[in-house]
Amino acid sequence: MANTAAVRSKDPSGSTDTPAEKFAELRTLLVGPEQRQLSALQTSLNDPVAQARAVSRVLPTALELRTNDPHLRRALAPTIEEAISASVRRNPRPLADALFPIIGPAIRKAIATTLSGMLESLNTTLEHSLSWRSLRWRLDARRTGKSFAEIVLLNTLVYRVEQVFLIHRPSGLLLQHLTLSGTSAQDADMVSGMLTAIRDFVQDSFKVSDDEGLQTVKVGELSVWIEQGPHALLAVVVRGTAPAALRGTLQQALEGVQAQYADFLESFDGDAAKFEGARPLLEACLQQQFRARDRPVRRSSMLRILAAILVLALGLWMFLAVRARARWSGYIQALGAEPGIVVVSTDREGWKYVVNGLRDPLARDPASLLPMHNLETDDVVGRWQLYQALHPSLVLARARQLLGPPAGADLEFNDGLLRAVGSAPVEWIEASARIAPVLPGVTRFDATRPIDEARRTLAASIEAAAPLFVKGTTTFTDGGEQIVRDQIARLHSLDALGRVGNLQFTLELIGQADADGVPEANQPLSEQRAARVLGMLQAQRFEHVAIRATGIGSREADPTATEASKQRNRRVSFRVARAAEGR
Repeated sequence: MANTAAVRSKDPSGSTDTPAEKFAELRTLLVGPEQRQLSALQTSLNDPVAQARAVSRVLPTALELRTNDPHLRRALAPTIEEAISASVRRNPRPLADALFPIIGPAIRKAIATTLSGMLESLNTTLEHSLSWRSLRWRLDARRTGKSFAEIVLLNTLVYRVEQVFLIHRPSGLLLQHLTLSGTSAQDADMVSGMLTAIRDFVQDSFKVSDDEGLQTVKVGELSVWIEQGPHALLAVVVRGTAPAALRGTLQQALEGVQAQYADFLESFDGDAAKFEGARPLLEACLQQQFRARDRPVRRSSMLRILAAILVLALGLWMFLAVRARARWSGYIQALGAEPGIVVVSTDREGWKYVVNGLRDPLARDPASLLPMHNLETDDVVGRWQLYQALHPSLVLARARQLLGPPAGADLEFNDGLLRAVGSAPVEWIEASARIAPVLPGVTRFDATRPIDEARRTLAASIEAAAPLFVKGTTTFTDGGEQIVRDQIARLHSLDALGRVGNLQFTLELIGQADADGVPEANQPLSEQRAARVLGMLQAQRFEHVAIRATGIGSREADPTATEASKQRNRRVSFRVARAAEGR
């Protein structure tokens, strides 16, 4: 029957697989690769590390493709601003170092521009201060109520662009406003609104197209030049008669703004801060030109200019001298406030400062204070004589240096009292008690705390040891004599503690016997055992430890105890007590 069943399970090809197994094999052949790919894809989607790696490969390309997208800039701005703010709050130094190459030249440029304008105005005023023409100008200044410098400027100026307005053309809102240094300006938003209203009035009244319209407005001594772009207006306020080339400058500036800020202009939402970067383009429009001198500057004017330069140089020298003196004074005051430093005298040798004084070897290095006062080590010569200061911090530092407290111990100092705290070996306590009183500034040494700690530790170790005896004899068991010799070393340490702390101790030797035998025999046996140990200890000399021996027989022994317990009763016990202070 078994052979028949085997024959039935075979197919015509001779295979013994069932239909289900064949179908599974066929499915693996047809869709197996796709299933493996889907499984790998599912694993990748569920793996955060794999997703982050995949996004990181396309993120730079995505950001590069959307560089000019205003939506991306608005989305990233809060995150970048918050990250920069957090970095500055945590450590502003990296950002300051990064901005240093930009801020330095910007500050120097601003100072140079201001000084240039000031010197130009000064030269113009000085040049025309003493002449027949200047007398007439002074009369004009008195008559009109203007300053003499204004009259000189009006008579020597060809033209000057005093203000620049960048206006959003559809809304008429002010985007940026610049003024030339030394000129006064009205409310920029009000002026922007008025210009927009006048432009709209002209276009509505004269039916002109958006590309045409108002280009120039004359207002007394001032004229307003207007350039129009698709989304922005550029208006400048000009004093004097400007050349036609100025309009080309205005057109270039407006074209630059239109090209650089096209996205912001098209989607303007009322935030003018986005156009702060356009100021360098607009600053090119702030131009001015003066009439050429028709004759050389008179010698008297040159002398006045030289005198003014000398006055400025003298003022600068005085400022630097006062600042250097203030730095030096601050350094000397800081030295005087340092413990262990005494300034005796100060002097100058050539270009260097010299300070003479006294310095404790443990005091702070005077050279370490120089950077705090913007002084270099090459600027100062220090001549110091060594001495020992009695400042509490230095007395404590010197005590720690000489005594070297071990781990677990430390020193405190206050009002002449040097106190040891914590736990320390007996040898260190004894050595410190000899050395501490001779330290400068130390009048007393207190080691009460470590002495008490060492006493408790020694007493516990002494009372924990007990030599054992052979039954019915005064003969030690194996190791009994060594226990007594170890006790002798501990008693020497206890004696040293008594010597350091002016203490007296009492050591009581208590002989014991087991419960075997009669009490009349056990009592003298226990006393003999205590006397045996006493004889070994009396061979030593202890000045602060008094020793006495006694026996208690078998009073504390248990008659029903095992032999091992009875052996523990055949011993001499030790008891340590603090007898009295001093002698």
